[in-house]
Amino acid sequence: MDWSKTKAGRETYSEKIVTDFLEAGISHVRIRIADDATEELLLALDQQIEDCIANGLIPIIAYQADDFKNKPNEKNLEKTVAWWKTVAERYQDVSYLLSFDLLIEATDQLNQQPDRLNELYEAVTTEIRKTNPERILFISPRMRSDAAYLAELEIPTDHNQYLMAEWHFYAAGPSKENERKKWTTGTEEEKQLIRDKIEAAVLWQNQTGIRTWVGAWMPGNYNDGNDYSIEEQMVFAQFVTESLEESGIPFAVNSDTKFYDRESQQWVEEMIPLRDVIFGEK
Repeated sequence: MDWSKTKAGRETYSEKIVTDFLEAGISHVRIRIADDATEELLLALDQQIEDCIANGLIPIIAYQADDFKNKPNEKNLEKTVAWWKTVAERYQDVSYLLSFDLLIEATDQLNQQPDRLNELYEAVTTEIRKTNPERILFISPRMRSDAAYLAELEIPTDHNQYLMAEWHFYAAGPSKENERKKWTTGTEEEKQLIRDKIEAAVLWQNQTGIRTWVGAWMPGNYNDGNDYSIEEQMVFAQFVTESLEESGIPFAVNSDTKFYDRESQQWVEEMIPLRDVIFGEK
């Protein structure tokens, strides 16, 4: 969700969106945030969280931490810890249905420093646990949360058993050319690319005892040509959704504005069949 990430998201948010998403079969939302934890931002976030919990929609706060990703030095590590300290203290008495996603996709310079990423998770977890001892936290590996790098994660000391790992695949959608995320008609080779990622996550879960979820996948390449028909997206989405559900791995879809017109507060008509493939009754 971009309710707190963009100006348009903040200005068009209303409780109706929460109830509309619930009625569509959606059980949780990942609320992405890029900005500093100002009082203005947090007041708006207060309302979003309150509306979600009051209506039974599970909210997840996800922080972008761009400064740390671009320049993972001590100053920016401390800045990220301070951001989470502010958020954790503010929501320490909120229902534990609310969870914290500590960093959205390790990229840029941080990709080259897995030890620094683990250092951040250790420091942020230690800080959050001072006020939120049983809040579920999400940590994710480098290379845009690639499941292949889950094994590099070091489990934070104060995780308290309330910890999950997040991974992403097809976060910008499939491709008809890129061999690493290729999907045309759903050949056996294309399906195996999806199975391989899921199997890597399940193996890590079994080795560590820590559950995972997919924090982002996209059924079409909306940001890169958008050259999949709705029918093609439905075939892809059905296989991804069923494969994840068979493995017991929950997920979030990227993103709200592709399916829901926040100006009119109505579902995008042509996307409803695709939405129902992903979130409807199975």
